[in-house]
Amino acid sequence: MCFRPAEISMKTCPACGKTNKPVATVCEACGSELDNSVKDFDADQAALDAAGTRVASKAPSVAPAAPGAPKPPEAPKPPTSLS
Repeated sequence: MCFRPAEISMKTCPACGKTNKPVATVCEACGSELDNSVKDFDADQAALDAAGTRVASKAPSVAPAAPGAPKPPEAPKPPTSLS
């Protein structure tokens, strides 16, 4: 079984643009306070999945034919009588 590591993103300082460690509370370069809100990645993913489901349900049920695809063969014609 394979597990993905937790999604961790670096924090960017809104004042100077310096990239800081995820656990930093203040910027290493300028000392400005960083955004310390907790992000719920599972809730974000659930919202994206739900949005994708709604879009998929509006899709046509039959896929369009590929351009240049051969046409299906016609049914054989019944034999004609020789009378």
